[in-house]
Amino acid sequence: MLSPYVVELEVRQPYSIWVRFDDGTAGEVDLSDSAETGGIFSAWSDSGYWRSAHIVPDTGAVAWGNDSDVDVCPHSLYLDLTGKSFDELRTDASTLMAD
Repeated sequence: MLSPYVVELEVRQPYSIWVRFDDGTAGEVDLSDSAETGGIFSAWSDSGYWRSAHIVPDTGAVAWGNDSDVDVCPHSLYLDLTGKSFDELRTDASTLMAD
């Protein structure tokens, strides 16, 4: 499986989670911008639903709900946390695969 992959998760205050990735990168990610968009993310306003966050074993994504109704891909979380662009992430992955 290609990195980044979420391996540890802590649910924090509404719209904030702490994650650690398989490469050791860790930190808090603020998802309030997504929450403000509404739609499927409006479910996060229910504190019980927010606390249902979990890691999806097959993908390393963070999901909410019993059936993973709402999820955020690990690449998006990684980019938010590191400030890298998608192109930088892709270049990093290509370099790792070449080694």
